[in-house]
Amino acid sequence: MAMRTTICMKNYCKVKTKNLLVIKHIILLISVVTLVFSSCKKDVNTLNVGFINPDSTFNSNYETVGLQAYTCAMDSLATHRQSLYILGAINDPVFGKSNAAILTSYSIPAAAASFSLGTNATVDSVVLQLRIGNDTTYIGNLNEAHTLKVYELNEKLIGDSIYFSNRNYNKLPNEIGTANIKIAPNDSIPNTYINSTVKIPPSIRIKLNDDFKLKIQNKNTFNSADFYDLFKGFAIVDESNFNTNQGGFWYLNLNSNFTNLVVYYKNDTNRLRAEFPILLGNPRYNKYENNNSNLTQPLTTRFSPSQKRDTCFLQAIAGTKVRIFIPDSILRRLISTPQLAIQKAEIVVKALGGFSTDIFKIPNQINLLSTDSLGRSILTVDTYSESFIYLGGSVYNGEYRFNIARELNFILKNLKEKNINLHYGLSIIVPNSTVGSIFQTSARRVVIDAKNLKLNLNYSVIK
Repeated sequence: MAMRTTICMKNYCKVKTKNLLVIKHIILLISVVTLVFSSCKKDVNTLNVGFINPDSTFNSNYETVGLQAYTCAMDSLATHRQSLYILGAINDPVFGKSNAAILTSYSIPAAAASFSLGTNATVDSVVLQLRIGNDTTYIGNLNEAHTLKVYELNEKLIGDSIYFSNRNYNKLPNEIGTANIKIAPNDSIPNTYINSTVKIPPSIRIKLNDDFKLKIQNKNTFNSADFYDLFKGFAIVDESNFNTNQGGFWYLNLNSNFTNLVVYYKNDTNRLRAEFPILLGNPRYNKYENNNSNLTQPLTTRFSPSQKRDTCFLQAIAGTKVRIFIPDSILRRLISTPQLAIQKAEIVVKALGGFSTDIFKIPNQINLLSTDSLGRSILTVDTYSESFIYLGGSVYNGEYRFNIARELNFILKNLKEKNINLHYGLSIIVPNSTVGSIFQTSARRVVIDAKNLKLNLNYSVIK
């Protein structure tokens, strides 16, 4: 039997053993680092008050600072590219009367270069159909009947223009359609024409008058080149006159395949239906009107004590916004503390009870904006360095919370190093929805407890 012999050269064995020890140490180090990072949370801005050893040369502090606030009129909003459009009228017991109208153009069927009704065409009826967003897209009292009117626009809307909510519009004087309706946002509509039944999801349907019907019939053939010269679009307006606690708003989806101008007609060969759609490229916008002058104070870029209010009012659809200021005395005190590091700064906004009902609900989301030296709204440092989600603003138990640690550090740094106070105030608003936005279109409002509006601070001082 042959004997197996293992040969080990002395120097090789030493090197091999040493390498194994090095590898073991490297593996151990990687394991420790991996464990540390896997146990970390996303919030790298906030150090817990107990993070710093009490025996060290650091002092960790927590305090609550009162903020100054007042209500002012909201700026106009760009409403030309929204996910949903608001239509309706309401008489809010706190915020007064508000109206939302829709201005829109529309296109020839199937986005074709031309369309014809055919030989000897006779139009039976024309219906403007507007798809309701979903079963929750209504604010107000569903039992109220609204008076909706449709007018023809007397101006062309430009497709690539930005349209703001305070823009006036030109329309022909006489309405071409009127409807007195209650809306059931959960009910689909069976629509039968000749031998065909189409089930239409919840929609507002307004029959247009004979004058407009004849206008369609007499035109007969529609070319994309000259279509907008004759058919410039519609102004859809709620002309209801509601008493207090009456009225409401619908959220409408103008991008839906079920939002269109439906023409029922017959020609020499068939009875047909043509749909003139509102395409994504068709210009449209919301026009808002609010009567809330009794709630607002003049807009200023600097706060004066006489403007402080214990109650503030925040309203969507370009109604009101709330201006917030961190007192100068607080900022000066913070920068006078040497080696101060802000770990967390959180604004807490509380909704006052008794102002939210099934009819008048508070927003699910509000937004916080900073202000530049010219009084223009800009993103906070926390927003553009992180995200709107990090910034906060979702409601929970009647409170909205915002993280402004980076914004506050930015202000304190400039005040300390350059003696420049760049705190021109903050604004909270109910955001309007746009394409790609994380926020949903909203017509809601909230009454804010400005007396207890506060800023929670966590900071450390190096001795």
